[in-house]
Amino acid sequence: QKPDTDATTVQTVRAFKPTPPPLLPKLDDKEGRGLRVVILPIRGTIDLGLPPFVARVLADAEGAKAVILDVDTFGGRVDGAVQIRDAILGSQVPVIAYVNRRAISAGALISLAADHIVFAPGGSLGAATPVQLEGGQAKAVGEKTVSYMRSEMRATAEAKGRNGDLAEAMVDADIALEGVSEKGKLLTLSAQRAEDVGLATAIIDDIPTLMKALGLESADVDRPTVNWGEQVSRFLTDPVVSGLLMSVGMLG
Repeated sequence: QKPDTDATTVQTVRAFKPTPPPLLPKLDDKEGRGLRVVILPIRGTIDLGLPPFVARVLADAEGAKAVILDVDTFGGRVDGAVQIRDAILGSQVPVIAYVNRRAISAGALISLAADHIVFAPGGSLGAATPVQLEGGQAKAVGEKTVSYMRSEMRATAEAKGRNGDLAEAMVDADIALEGVSEKGKLLTLSAQRAEDVGLATAIIDDIPTLMKALGLESADVDRPTVNWGEQVSRFLTDPVVSGLLMSVGMLG
């Protein structure tokens, strides 16, 4: 007997209930002096040269009141993002991801590993399904890779007390959340929407205002930069550069 409805058109929608995120902590001390904040840039393409830089900065941040991730990336290598995620989860210093202005793909995974996610007005986060470059064009990967990334995103979100369904919906277009996302569309959240569903702790204009909200307006600011070795590594492991080098090698 033929079913009344084609199985391919049936949507399985998960129920969703927003949960309020934790409030931003007050990290000042009684004197308000001698405080240090580390602002760590997560910008441009996520490559294999970035994880050593992030790990070094987080290790050197011991004793700081907070590490603020200044995030503005369309993504990059999944393996690089996973290494950064592990370093952030292992940090003993509070980590705040400031989405300024986008945390797309691998950037979403990195942001989810932070203790708090704060958006700049107009910021966005999501669209984290993995792709691969073939002939200069982005192609969808197999279910095995999607399943792995879906699990990484959910585990990262839940490690910080966030809703794992939101994280999965950013990776798998087959996951639909009631009142949040439709089947067939990857979830990408604007700043206001992220606050509505309980993913964003706050929407704040800029990093100085964020520091004031943390009670750290008088803190010393440390802005580390990549050293020469990390810079060379970032250049060589950039997906575009590494692809060109491989092509040259094959021609040779």
